[in-house]
Amino acid sequence: MRSAMHTAHRVRLAAILALGAFALHQLRYLIAFGDSSSAALARQGHAYMADALPVLGVFALSALLATLIRGRYGAGLRRMSLSRRAAIFTVALLVIYASQESLEGMLASGHPAGLAAILAAGGWLAIPLAAALGAVAALLAGALEGVELAISRRRAARALRRAPRVQGRAHAARDAKRLLTPLALGLASRPPPPVPA
Repeated sequence: MRSAMHTAHRVRLAAILALGAFALHQLRYLIAFGDSSSAALARQGHAYMADALPVLGVFALSALLATLIRGRYGAGLRRMSLSRRAAIFTVALLVIYASQESLEGMLASGHPAGLAAILAAGGWLAIPLAAALGAVAALLAGALEGVELAISRRRAARALRRAPRVQGRAHAARDAKRLLTPLALGLASRPPPPVPA
């Protein structure tokens, strides 16, 4: 069960990172190219990003499901400061962005290659955008953990209010008396009468 909780936590973080990476990529081009961002994305080999929307929907759903699963089974939380969490998300988003742009530079015709793939045509905008999106991702992760904690606490409170379960079935008082007769327990002083032949 513990490994399932760790997996659910990782799925939630991966979903938040995937959504943040998509937002970073799209916002960077939208800010740099404005109204012509769609043409710039198509020209530089970014048309595949539109196909990623259903996958991102699955990621968003998996983040919610992971939160519900962890809350249902009362997984323990390791609290991290918001600034540290935001810094980790920022660095992760920048690494994803740089890797994605570098791969696009190598594979797509019309896309700048090398360092220009990352920084050219307003690529430097990715740095402040990653910081802003890292903070949003940290807030989102904290909010989902808050939901998880609320579910866990509510479930624990409900379990305390409920009467404990008893194994077996209850016997009425008269049934209990009959069950305790010597004959019923095989402790009769004489055996039963013989069966006529």
